[in-house]
Amino acid sequence: MSLRSGTVGRLKYWLERMLGGGALLQLLLAWGVVVAVAVLGGLLVFVFARSDAGIAEELWWSFLRLTDPGYLGDDEGTSRRIISTLLTVAGYVLFMGTLVAIMTQWLFRQMRQFELGQTPVSFRQHTVILGWTSRSIPVVNELIHPEVPATLVNRIAVLADNITEGPSEEVLAQPWSTKQRRRVVLRSGSLLNPDHLQRVAIQQAQTIIVPSRGNFAEQTLSADADAIKVLLSLQARQLTNLPPRVIIELQDAQKIAIARHTYSGPLEVVASDLLIARILMRSTLYPGLSGAVNALLVDADQPQFIPATAANFVGKKWQQVYASALYVTPCGVLREENGEQYSYLAPPADFILKAGDEILYLAGRVRDIQHRNSSATHKPIATPQLLLTPPRPRQSKVLLLGWNNRVPALLEQFIADQRTEFAVTSVSTSSIDERQRKLQQRWGLNADDEMPLQINWREADYTLEAVLKELKLHQYDAVMLFSSDRLGTGEEADARSIVAFMVLDYLLAQGNPDLRPHIMVELHDPSNEAYVDHSHNEVLVSSVVVSHVLAQVAVYPQLHTVYEQLLSSEGARMGIRYAPPALQRSVTIAELREHALAQQAVLLGYQQPDGRTVMNPPLNEQVNVTANTQLIVLQGAQV
Repeated sequence: MSLRSGTVGRLKYWLERMLGGGALLQLLLAWGVVVAVAVLGGLLVFVFARSDAGIAEELWWSFLRLTDPGYLGDDEGTSRRIISTLLTVAGYVLFMGTLVAIMTQWLFRQMRQFELGQTPVSFRQHTVILGWTSRSIPVVNELIHPEVPATLVNRIAVLADNITEGPSEEVLAQPWSTKQRRRVVLRSGSLLNPDHLQRVAIQQAQTIIVPSRGNFAEQTLSADADAIKVLLSLQARQLTNLPPRVIIELQDAQKIAIARHTYSGPLEVVASDLLIARILMRSTLYPGLSGAVNALLVDADQPQFIPATAANFVGKKWQQVYASALYVTPCGVLREENGEQYSYLAPPADFILKAGDEILYLAGRVRDIQHRNSSATHKPIATPQLLLTPPRPRQSKVLLLGWNNRVPALLEQFIADQRTEFAVTSVSTSSIDERQRKLQQRWGLNADDEMPLQINWREADYTLEAVLKELKLHQYDAVMLFSSDRLGTGEEADARSIVAFMVLDYLLAQGNPDLRPHIMVELHDPSNEAYVDHSHNEVLVSSVVVSHVLAQVAVYPQLHTVYEQLLSSEGARMGIRYAPPALQRSVTIAELREHALAQQAVLLGYQQPDGRTVMNPPLNEQVNVTANTQLIVLQGAQV
């Protein structure tokens, strides 16, 4: 009995190895069974239904009955017909059923293999996106925009963990044309596996974009580590003299130096925590500024920054460039000096352009970049009016609801600002000890060291009405709602922020509207913006902002220094101005631009009290300027 069971076990194991060895071994096994049955049928006929035919002919007869049922009616004799019927039935199962099943399974596996996208692409000078995150679709949308020259962005290869579990469906759901869709190729693989990187031909790529893998829960802890691991893989595969340019997103700006040390090729690092913190910081000091930021970094229908050559203006002054532009707004000059890229935003009127310079424009389309005769002289306005700067508060009380990795970066911006003293109240379900410990580790403080910023810590659920009522909301100058990184997904974090906002808005509606604090809400999903975009509060969709910057820097690397300056607290920066009484009338954009130029500023657009934002307005447009009309300007560094 034991010997028999051992033999059966070995036979089963042998069959298992054969069936699991692929289509070829399966076919060999099936053919072996077919031949064995055919031989058995031929021997049975030769023994029990003898005829004049020899053994070879009977074997062939048996094989034909097994493989082709059409011969069944030609047989004579009871024994021959019984054997023929058995062979025909066995043929349906063995020859037709088994072989068709094997071939179908093989074909399905091959199709599945191709659907997984594991075949390396054969592109050159293309753009690679490593990882599929909330940033991927917005980045691709901007890269394949018709206004982006094909010479800068040709084909796009995206490496995702598994393209069959979401990425393919998301791509098909986009309203892209057939031509645009053919430019995007998805490949499955892990960006942490160096071998998988070859599936998107990283060594032949022109640009590689590495968006952060996530903003929430445990993903935040490993996002930067994964990004630096990718840089190590790219550095190890630098076999050419022209390594690809890498645009990488980091969650923590303190790791920028490590990233630059890791990769020796051209590298642009976008620190999302610092970028969002700067936007929130500027919006705290100048309410309404986030509308201009959203117009520049979120709204696809608004004009964007586009650099173009300044060859026609070499030796000319900036005021000639600024005054001669017809359909675009010149914003500054981009210059390369000693291998470094510098951006001179809103330079002085007598700034001289040199050979190799580029002019930074705010334009809707590349073909709109047109000038009047560049040799014409500029006649400055006779009596320029000084645009009014909104008063900067000396003290500001800020309420922070929620906690994520952008909060410490924002607190650092508060500390770095020397002109305003901030008093912060932090409310979160995270423990006070945990938040304090994160700040102490980030700032290199001991447990007994005094915090460089006045912070009132509270541990509470800020979605509860009683908690917010106890905080006495009207005493604050600004209230910020952050997407929590303690939740599993961005949708869950946004849902919590929306509930907190509705409670906040309900309580503030019961008080004096003149004492209503400035409210800023950070969201993850742009589709949720409609739920909180009212009551004169400001909404910042951080994922879309970062995606835009990644795409813009990938197309025009020289724009990185522009975004670094644009929202900084020092140097050239974007700000809000108001018109003096003499200009509070119906006035043309051309006249407003002249007044801004006299103050070493660039007029980017304006915002009316109803919240409508207009960027790069036509020169001949008449604007009814009131005391509440916000003029969006790019202020020069020397003012």
